[in-house]
Amino acid sequence: MPFTHIVTFKWKADAAAVTSDRITAALTALIPQLQGVQSYLCGPDIGLTPSAYDYAVVGTFVTRSDFENYRDHPEHQRILRELIVPHLDRRTVVQLQS
Repeated sequence: MPFTHIVTFKWKADAAAVTSDRITAALTALIPQLQGVQSYLCGPDIGLTPSAYDYAVVGTFVTRSDFENYRDHPEHQRILRELIVPHLDRRTVVQLQS
């Protein structure tokens, strides 16, 4: 049963624009290493809505277990710890199963 993970990030005011580019590069390099990823899209907001968050990730996984493998993968944890959390002001998370 497909499992979709959606997360949005709002960066701290002093976060450099390069933050998003580094995160996108790291996440897109990780995804081919994982099993069970149906689709994966990540990147910075394009700026159409002033109150929008700065960055989003939308991943659809074959199963919930595939998502959990992504979530817990050491490289994903490194990306969170080193590239995201230091610049993070707030985030939203929604997970859907269909």
